[in-house]
Amino acid sequence: MARDRGVVPRDDALRAELIRRAVHPAAPGNADRLWDVLDEHEAWPGYRLVDVDGEHAAWLIAQLGDTELQRRCLEHLEAAVDWGDAPPGHYACLVDRVRMAEGHPQLYGSQFVIAAGGRIVPWPIERPETVDVRRTRMGLQPLAVQQMIMEAEYREHGTPLWPVTSPPPP
Repeated sequence: MARDRGVVPRDDALRAELIRRAVHPAAPGNADRLWDVLDEHEAWPGYRLVDVDGEHAAWLIAQLGDTELQRRCLEHLEAAVDWGDAPPGHYACLVDRVRMAEGHPQLYGSQFVIAAGGRIVPWPIERPETVDVRRTRMGLQPLAVQQMIMEAEYREHGTPLWPVTSPPPP
């Protein structure tokens, strides 16, 4: 699936711009700019193009984009992961975010919601008995560890690390 990208010249100006935009990832214009970057480079803005922090900034913007942008990002992000140009965990989280937005169970258990009584729980997970195997393959911590982190964040700050919605009806 991945095509050989060869030498990708570093774009320090793009890196700086993405980092600046990631301070407020949902700000107007950020999603449009990420669309432009994907079109211009026909690839995910990965480590080779914008370094580690620039890639992370692009991922933060993608996380808060609309589902159409997220799907487009996934196409390129999957290839970037294959090339070693982005972390697998970024792909896993974005896959889950799209599945959640579409009302489907997530694969990696990266998205959490506030349940009855104010508890933080993962959005429903497809084949939950094997979620930690999938998480390990993507460089993510076991689900139980991530849930403890999310609960602590919620207790300390009153909000979880990620935006949440109500879980789907049973």
